[in-house]
Amino acid sequence: MNWLFPGFLAGALLIGLPVVLHLVRRKPRDVVRFPSLRFLGESALRDTRRNRLLRWLTLLLRCLAIALLCAAFARPFWGKSPTVTRRALVIALDNSMSEQTRGRWEETQSWSLGQLDELAPGDQAALLLMEPEPVWLVPMTDDLARVRTALATVKPGYEKTRYARPLRVAGDALAKITAGTKILAWAADEQRAGWRGTDLAQKLPPGVSFRFIGTTPAPARQAAITALRQSPAEKDRLEVTIRQFPQTPDRRELTVYAGKTVVVTQSVLLRNGDNKLTVPCAWPAGAAGLRVSLDADDLPADDTAWIAAAATTTNVVLLDAAPKTDFLTHALRATQKLGTVGIQPAPLPGQAWPLDSTVVLRNEASFREPGRQRLDQFHEAGGPVWVFADGSAAQRSWLKQQGVRVTTRAAADEPWHLRDWDAEHPALAAFAGQSLLPLLEVEFYRGFDLAGDLLAPIANWPDGKMAIGELNHDGQRLLIAGFPPDREATDWPAKPSFVPFVHCAVRWLGAFKEVRNDWRVGDTIPLPDLPGTWHALDALTPQKNSTVNGNVRPDVPGLYEFAGAGVKIVFAVNPPAEESDLSPWANPDQLAALESSEAAPPTVRTATAMPAAWAMAENRQRLWWWLLVIGGAALFAELALANRTSL
Repeated sequence: MNWLFPGFLAGALLIGLPVVLHLVRRKPRDVVRFPSLRFLGESALRDTRRNRLLRWLTLLLRCLAIALLCAAFARPFWGKSPTVTRRALVIALDNSMSEQTRGRWEETQSWSLGQLDELAPGDQAALLLMEPEPVWLVPMTDDLARVRTALATVKPGYEKTRYARPLRVAGDALAKITAGTKILAWAADEQRAGWRGTDLAQKLPPGVSFRFIGTTPAPARQAAITALRQSPAEKDRLEVTIRQFPQTPDRRELTVYAGKTVVVTQSVLLRNGDNKLTVPCAWPAGAAGLRVSLDADDLPADDTAWIAAAATTTNVVLLDAAPKTDFLTHALRATQKLGTVGIQPAPLPGQAWPLDSTVVLRNEASFREPGRQRLDQFHEAGGPVWVFADGSAAQRSWLKQQGVRVTTRAAADEPWHLRDWDAEHPALAAFAGQSLLPLLEVEFYRGFDLAGDLLAPIANWPDGKMAIGELNHDGQRLLIAGFPPDREATDWPAKPSFVPFVHCAVRWLGAFKEVRNDWRVGDTIPLPDLPGTWHALDALTPQKNSTVNGNVRPDVPGLYEFAGAGVKIVFAVNPPAEESDLSPWANPDQLAALESSEAAPPTVRTATAMPAAWAMAENRQRLWWWLLVIGGAALFAELALANRTSL
């Protein structure tokens, strides 16, 4: 026998109440002898024994009535233990881009629905989406229709496959479920790239059985556009890298679009591996970006890629406030005599710094809030920065964050002169083919040693320590001078070589800045720290505008524009390149071996939600009604006996 609400059985403890009252019933303290009663003899003794028996019978009926009442409220029913008959199923659904391969998603849905069809009323199921992070689309429930509806409506996205976390999340969830049978239905295409980094030696929790569709062979026709850029040598050409996965060569049609307008069409023959192509394509006037597409193959999602228009180089240089005489502003303004190549110095704005400018910092205030937050946003987005070291704590802290260590040089009796100049560096373009003597004659009276694993030297101090260095990493360009630009530290501002060096250094920073433009689905894109609108100019599926601030994480490939407070930036977001390799996991036996050979731990009954099958079985048998009838009869019998024994 099983109980629908076993907690009510605890009420049977009330049986102790009449038992205690019966046992502590007070006896007379004083015995009064009546001489006339001693002639009653054995008949009176028999009546006394009979009353004692009736009192015990009354106690028994009282206890029985309480027990039957508690049992009726606990709702008993006949059948096997629910912990033995109930099944719990978790469907871990692979919704990555590889599932968009022709026929795969339909097969995955059909197999998953087949797993649900094996369940009976009262069993439970849950639906876990794998990407971008494991999330319960439907938590564990006995409403199987809800799971079917969710499974029929969900669609695969454009994220890359990662199996390790979903496997552990699903296994841990099943380990906590009270059920006789626990099943993990692994609805995935077993892509090799998804299993990389997963510890397959770590088994699932004991008692969890593992089912999977089986490995799916790679399709016969599959290629992906993995890289796209404008040729640095010839601006009217695009450099396209297309990876062909099958061994058999394939002829494809490549088309370049500007919006809905076809710019150029070209037939290409793809061979196994990377095919690097140069496509003649004059960039249409006013186009924010281009879309390059191949005719569809078995995985159309990676047959399209976007490229944003290159950020235009401007002559604007933003400077913070000078502690003393502003030699840098004077040097930059001197370049305006050169006409169109002249530089326009301007103060740092009180809002996000525009990415199409170059920033020069020499004041400690620029490295404290709120300036530090704007600096981080600007630098992380690829904006070029030139820092003059002043030894302040805030500046040291920020440079340390970039991996640069600044150490104050000890004072010397004689001024220092820089040596080991990198004559090939673009910052020294004005001195190319000429003597570097003007740079070697500059005197320094105060300075700082620079050090860092990624810091490349441009010039050194006499003792070989770095004096000017460049940090160029992950599209972030940083130029650091180990001295402040004032006359107390150096006589360089008064030298003729100062203006051409500043001019070339700033032009190099601005003209060759590497603002990252190869964004992928799943990347978090840093944005200016001001509210703006994220708008899809061209995407594989329609996208709604959204309000963003600081960063955004696109989940659909396309060409996007951020617009806010007069700032407009265009981003090209492409599918993850590694997801295009549809090769299956080479050893399916490792997946079958994920089940643990250990025995499942004993099942512990917990107060969980009532499965529908239990309620149906109890409602059909209605044993509680008979318990109430018997309990009522016991109460009437107890009442009659209690009246007789009280006389």
